[in-house]
Amino acid sequence: MLIRNYMTPDPVTIQPETPVEDIARLLLAHRINGVPVVDGAGRLIGVVTAEDLIHRGADERLEPRESIWKENFWVSFLGPKGTQRDKAEGRTAAEVMTTEVHSVAPAMHSSVAARLMVDHHLTSLPVVEDGKVIGVISRIDLLSLLKELENPLKREN
Repeated sequence: MLIRNYMTPDPVTIQPETPVEDIARLLLAHRINGVPVVDGAGRLIGVVTAEDLIHRGADERLEPRESIWKENFWVSFLGPKGTQRDKAEGRTAAEVMTTEVHSVAPAMHSSVAARLMVDHHLTSLPVVEDGKVIGVISRIDLLSLLKELENPLKREN
């Protein structure tokens, strides 16, 4: 029940300079919820999820801008704190990605991945070996374990 037996090998990955529009197209084309961001050597540096991209839809500035200076003042004073504003305006993976990423190793037990997903409300995790992304394990991948597990409700006493 090791992660390597259930992960999706050779996952779709992106570079930090990948445009947000291209990331959205990749997520839709591959029907995935997120994608690891890797450097030139294939090392994990972040993850972009659908949630990171929908900050654009949550950006409340839908009307024409009266004054950029005035808007920036009010947003900095009264607007959301943290990364939400940055993600809404980000144009590349580096500007919208989450950098504090949970990952797992292929030799770990699948229960480690399940626990991380449940505890941190994640839909998938990068699988990293020697610093490089070699796979992704998702909730769907973990569901395939159910076939191999004994159902405790069917146990005879």
